Amino acid sequence: MHRDSKIHSWLSRIERKPGDAGGRLLLVAVSLILTYILAILTLMTRWMNFWIRGSYYASYQAIFLTALMILLLLWLRHHNGAPPGLSTVIFSIGASYGAGLLALVFHPIFQPNGLHQVWLSLDFPAPEAALAFLWFPVKLLSWLFGGIAGLILVLVSRWFGSSSHARFSQ
Repeated sequence: MHRDSKIHSWLSRIERKPGDAGGRLLLVAVSLILTYILAILTLMTRWMNFWIRGSYYASYQAIFLTALMILLLLWLRHHNGAPPGLSTVIFSIGASYGAGLLALVFHPIFQPNGLHQVWLSLDFPAPEAALAFLWFPVKLLSWLFGGIAGLILVLVSRWFGSSSHARFSQ
């Protein structure tokens, strides 16, 4: 009983007033954690690790998830109540692509001589190389990750919406 009330108290933060930053932060954090667990279970992260190796992988993930979290928080800031379904998923796909692009450009920053590596990564020898950079396989996965994250965000917000008190008070 006591444990259930703690869980309800923690999860009810998601359904606070739309202006509540703590509820939005918790909603986005829970959604990204669930999406990342799903990415691990479906081996999506292993495929990403195939393309970005070693210490670059951790810095890519840190930049990607931080940027995506910020963009999703900005999206939720403009919506009262539960976020709209389809437009949230579409925004999440675009935001995830943008976050992935940002992470792909800046992931070498944490390495020795990182600024120089970032600068070299932006020096494309031909226009085709710039186009290939935009369609790098990891970038394609970021779209999928964003779509899943947006869908989970909508589902979590609906699940813990106005009827969450009834679910947890039983």
